[in-house]
Amino acid sequence: MATPFHVELVTPERVLYSGDVSEVSMRTDAGEIAFLAHHEDFIAGAGVTVVRLTTAGAADEAAVVRAAVHGGFVHFDQDSNRLEILAGVAELGGASDVDRARRSLERAEAAAAGAPEHGTPAASLDESASAHGATMSGTMLAMLAPDEPAAVAQRARVRLEAAEAPPAR
Repeated sequence: MATPFHVELVTPERVLYSGDVSEVSMRTDAGEIAFLAHHEDFIAGAGVTVVRLTTAGAADEAAVVRAAVHGGFVHFDQDSNRLEILAGVAELGGASDVDRARRSLERAEAAAAGAPEHGTPAASLDESASAHGATMSGTMLAMLAPDEPAAVAQRARVRLEAAEAPPAR
């Protein structure tokens, strides 16, 4: 059995998850990462991602809790052996409205298919960032242009993945 550590997934409205886990995996601005007990100190932006929390039960009792996180920050404090995920918006996979997420994805994909490549707010933001030697991450796009079809589609895909529901085709 892996050594447990404490994790909290917090939104501005409430603590969405608080408990001991044996592993957490997610995507951050630094890339894909998995946290185990006594991980080195770490802080990064949380992407629009599925967070997988493996509960700290016995091997045959361990379960994976999934949550859709739509950006925020993640911090592991080695001294306290504690992981905090501070999300602007998050929902547990079982709480996702799958039909709504599928409709949102379909609308976003249709809008993206009909949208011109340049002239969108996201294209302007990306060009501005490039002109200053910066790159636009998916998290930055989601924060600065949340209504862009690509950002809407990304959030819908994450909600469906967290709910373990494939997109309708």
